[in-house]
Amino acid sequence: MRRTFTTFAGFTALAAAVAQQTSSVPDIAVAQFGQVWYGPDGPWSAAEVEVGTPPQKVYLTVATLQDTILPITPDACNGIKACIEGRGYSYNQTSSSTWMPTADRDTELGADMSAGVIVNGQAYGIEVRGVPGQDTVSIGGIPGIANVSVGAIRSTRINNGLLGLRNITQQMYQQRIIPSPSWAYNTGSGDGLRLPQLVFGGYDKSKYLPGSVQNHTMVPIDSGRPTMKATLDYFFLNITGPTDRRSFKTNSSLLTEPLEVTIDSSTPYCWLPRAITDRIAQSVGAVWNESIGGSGYYIYNLSSPAYKNLETSTLAFHFNGTGDSWLFNSLTVSHWLFLAAPTEGVDPASPLRYLPLRPVDNASRSVLGRAFLQQIYLTANYNTNQFSMAQIDLDSQSAAQYVRVDAPVPPPLPTPSPPSSKKLADGAIAGIAIGVVAFVAILLGLLFWQAKKRRKSADQPVPTPPDADKVYPKDGVYYRELSADNLGGQGRMIPPVELYAPTYPVEVSGDSGIDKIQGEVNK
Repeated sequence: MRRTFTTFAGFTALAAAVAQQTSSVPDIAVAQFGQVWYGPDGPWSAAEVEVGTPPQKVYLTVATLQDTILPITPDACNGIKACIEGRGYSYNQTSSSTWMPTADRDTELGADMSAGVIVNGQAYGIEVRGVPGQDTVSIGGIPGIANVSVGAIRSTRINNGLLGLRNITQQMYQQRIIPSPSWAYNTGSGDGLRLPQLVFGGYDKSKYLPGSVQNHTMVPIDSGRPTMKATLDYFFLNITGPTDRRSFKTNSSLLTEPLEVTIDSSTPYCWLPRAITDRIAQSVGAVWNESIGGSGYYIYNLSSPAYKNLETSTLAFHFNGTGDSWLFNSLTVSHWLFLAAPTEGVDPASPLRYLPLRPVDNASRSVLGRAFLQQIYLTANYNTNQFSMAQIDLDSQSAAQYVRVDAPVPPPLPTPSPPSSKKLADGAIAGIAIGVVAFVAILLGLLFWQAKKRRKSADQPVPTPPDADKVYPKDGVYYRELSADNLGGQGRMIPPVELYAPTYPVEVSGDSGIDKIQGEVNK
């Protein structure tokens, strides 16, 4: 019966979406980011998203290759308040009247991670289990985005939930909310001096250096989903730093042959062949330590003479087919990160500075993650199947200059079928009357059961962020009015907390690619 009632809610949301298509020209939307920077592997920004009806506010890490929105549920924290707050708050799908599950049991949601990117045998070692479905979502001041793919995470080792961009971008475009199925993103930096930005339906040309844009084609994987791959043909480390970010000269590349890399913000690290990561680490006084984090990290040796090179070292990337344009990563900007407890092997009182490079066992699985993207402006357009990278202008003090990206108007959304005008027979009318009585009885019983369930759950309240801010459009862009929870300068880092996960037997659906799970979910 749950599906029966959510169908009515779905029709309501659908009608609202159809009504939006009659409006004139849609605006671009700019996502809001909270003031807190999360993560035991360094401070990372999180986007503000409201999921469900009534809306539940959560803060999610942007995942550029992920289809689905994956918020943490209270189950992933065993309902512990400190855990829930430390991981960007939680979403309870059972409290949403617009939640429509597509499975009746927990599945491996991580199978949908990162458009099929696998490194060292796993999707970055991320384990994500929960219930898949759809719900109504609000982001960037736009309420009521219907039928967004949402996976309610009940067990995971990642800190925050993930904001998968592809499905919500497509839904906003199909519902005629934004002018094109496109987005532009920069992670910002943990020092709070460079703020994050996520734009739907356009981009901000004040964020990057003119002439640095590099265009690439998205490559579909086996499932047909597009992924972002580019061929790195030259890769340099300059320990004296370039004198001009628009030019770069050096003598020897770290590559012996072109290297195909995937661009993905799901991971904080740059996953590269060990010969490359070892050479960079040695140049800046970082040493591989197997005991840290369970799988090892490059930890800086502050007493090493090479450590002084960190302040002036710059990585330079040259991608095939983009002319003489270079992209740079100054290590003091992109790699000023630290490991904090509860990371294995890290003293809670003494966070460790580390180099966010990870060695891969297969060079074809190389990935450039959030550490790389801190100085890159990344855009994607699902209409043209193109993505671009440009150099962030670290010195820019300009106000935002939003540029709208248009695409052909999508076909109208299907409308609910009108009721039949044929006259019903007396027997049919009687049957319908009996069915209505039965339906009302079941409805009353269900409402009573839900009220009882909610009264029971009210004894264990789940913490929630501040109330939603006022939303208003301005100059063709949707904004969210600034509140105390918005970035206004220096970001603050929330104290990392233990990552809780329930221990319970789990089942895996037949289409997950795994026949069965031995044992129980790891804590």
